[in-house]
Amino acid sequence: MATKTMRIESRAPTRIDLSGGTLDIWPLYLFLKDPLTLNLGIDLFAEAVLEEAPAASGTPQVLLRSGDQNIELKLQPSQLPTVRVPPALELHLKLLRYFARNKPLTGDLTLTTRAKSPAGAGLGGSSTLSIAIIGALASWAEGKPIDPEREGEDFIEIVRDVETTVIQVPAGMQDYYGAMFGGLQALNWGYGSHRREWLPEATLNRLEERLLLFYSGQSRNSGINNWALFKGFIDREAEVRSKFERINQATRRLEAALREENWEEAGRAIAEEWATRRTLAHGITTPEIDRAFEIAGKIGPIAGKVCGAGGGGCFFIYVTDPSLKDRVREAVTEAGSRHLPFRAAHRGLDVRRFD
Repeated sequence: MATKTMRIESRAPTRIDLSGGTLDIWPLYLFLKDPLTLNLGIDLFAEAVLEEAPAASGTPQVLLRSGDQNIELKLQPSQLPTVRVPPALELHLKLLRYFARNKPLTGDLTLTTRAKSPAGAGLGGSSTLSIAIIGALASWAEGKPIDPEREGEDFIEIVRDVETTVIQVPAGMQDYYGAMFGGLQALNWGYGSHRREWLPEATLNRLEERLLLFYSGQSRNSGINNWALFKGFIDREAEVRSKFERINQATRRLEAALREENWEEAGRAIAEEWATRRTLAHGITTPEIDRAFEIAGKIGPIAGKVCGAGGGGCFFIYVTDPSLKDRVREAVTEAGSRHLPFRAAHRGLDVRRFD
């Protein structure tokens, strides 16, 4: 039996997908030339707290709790293999099952989560939550905090497979990398393994000065849009494949512009990516989001795109001239979108253990 109380606190950043989203879905990237996704970790964290204590009733109990959804479920360890849980706790349960296979539950175990990004925001919230949960559970199972740099990619594979069984459609990869590693990342997708690079922190800081994040007020289901695009690509629809290639080319141009800190060219590359992306499927953009871009564009040179699969959720606006940010923020907020203040998260998953 557990003889003392132990607490693990784990948190991971969400991300703004700057360019090249959807290219990260297996196996789509295998059919593209040098596929690339760029994203920026931000401090709208997902958090998981795991507590283990001696069994208060003499028999171990498990408590799964989602603070965002205000839902919790208590069960016995013997129920783990077969119990059905509410959708808000399915990730909790399936990841716990994975790590409890070789780690006996000898005391009361409580797993509590909370996410700061709005539901359906398109910021990779569920994937980020999965990374926060796996950080806590892996530390519990291994008896020590995990090392994202050394173990991160292995854990990403676990989370990807588990989350796919929850959302029931192919999962993209970039959200896990944003959550696990943070920073401004260039993610090059390849056979068997992927190459990731952090762009310089000075570049990240100057990019952050030019970004505004908004929530449209409409949640979205990434699985619907992503599945339509996935099916069109696999069905060899020439127009869909051509648009994916153009998105990749625009992403490559954005990477080059960021490395050179050519902020005007960066804006053009973001605008080019969005001009193609918004035509990929009906419903990726909305009248409210189009109106926000129109209002911002009257103030000065801007670019932007939706976050995630679109159809609502969050969108970002890139302002070439940082001195215009306040005016753009005020105008878009007055038009009905909610401004989400953020800071860049220079690093990813952070796990702290208190024995």
